[in-house]
Amino acid sequence: MDFLGYAYMALGFVVFVVAIGIGASVLSGIQAGQVPDSVAANATGFGLTGITNLANQSGNIGLILGAVIIIGLLLSAFMVGKK
Repeated sequence: MDFLGYAYMALGFVVFVVAIGIGASVLSGIQAGQVPDSVAANATGFGLTGITNLANQSGNIGLILGAVIIIGLLLSAFMVGKK
């Protein structure tokens, strides 16, 4: 993979985190205007719980992605050095 592929991976992760933040903000705003304990409020509450679980794992995803990018760059540097 070339450098551009790693840049796309990093940019994709940024878009992922921003989308989670925007989605959580939208769901929170929608839930604030709903009747408590209604089906709609429960549905948005479950959506917020799911987004929270996903957002809690974004640090692990970022760590793994960063390790993959660094290892890939090191391996490609060694391969160029061998040629």
